[in-house]
Amino acid sequence: MLESQRKATDTEVYERLLNRLALALDAARTADRLRDERAVELELRGLSPAELELIKAYLARSQRDMQINALGSLQQQGAPRSAEIIWLKDQAPVRDPLKVRSRQFK
Repeated sequence: MLESQRKATDTEVYERLLNRLALALDAARTADRLRDERAVELELRGLSPAELELIKAYLARSQRDMQINALGSLQQQGAPRSAEIIWLKDQAPVRDPLKVRSRQFK
């Protein structure tokens, strides 16, 4: 019997990719636990073109977000400070109006 060659939706591609990543991470975790070997890289074989495109889009977006965040933090560091610092020790003490009136009438 022939399988239908329908195009997978984005959510199906995403789900399939997440499942494959979960299985690969589980295999790496098991290898670490049983053989005490830490995987430096994770290899996925046989990715469909849609899955590969999804990974590339995710990496491009992540890189773009990191660049935007880096630029934002640089601009924020160079921006002049708008807050004014007022030291409490340099201000005259505020007197309570009731105390002032009571002293005047004694």
